[in-house]
Amino acid sequence: MAQIENGRTRILDSAAAALCKKGLAGAKLSDIARMAGMLAPSIYHHFPSKDHLVEEVMMEGIYRNSRHIVTKVEVLGADALPLVRLRAAIEAHINFLLTGDSYSSAVARVFDDLPAEMKGRVLAAYSSFDNYWRDLIIAAQAAGGVNTSLDATVVRKFLIAMLDSSPSWYRPGKLGPAQIAEQAADLVLYGFVGRQS
Repeated sequence: MAQIENGRTRILDSAAAALCKKGLAGAKLSDIARMAGMLAPSIYHHFPSKDHLVEEVMMEGIYRNSRHIVTKVEVLGADALPLVRLRAAIEAHINFLLTGDSYSSAVARVFDDLPAEMKGRVLAAYSSFDNYWRDLIIAAQAAGGVNTSLDATVVRKFLIAMLDSSPSWYRPGKLGPAQIAEQAADLVLYGFVGRQS
């Protein structure tokens, strides 16, 4: 049983890396199998199709990222200022995407290319992640000192889209993931706080 789970994990890890690097169309089962150290037909012992494999990578990416963000925010405690909690979420999300988690990066990279039915299931799983961000934004608006004329849904959608784009353009260099995360938080929060209604 452990050997089966080990093989399954290797396939998932390889699929996440391939999806992150090559996108949905470019991630071939033969490449995934080679990266996992097995032959392509062996994948079918663990997953009935490429779609099933891709969907499991998507679900795992959402789970890992959500867990990471919630942990970083909730450790601050319920009494932390809403803007402090929102900043922690922004920084946690960017750090997680840029420090090698290929599952979350795969979600950001291939989500738009998913087949419609799979996209619907992934969106359903994503709803708790979305709701968490919505609650952080609404709490910041309710606390005052921010532009309350901005619709929380619009803020959330633009914010997540901006943050999710980071793996597509980030290259290690002058700024590391922590600095990029800080600048993303500054960009969002100073723009968010700067135009009070």
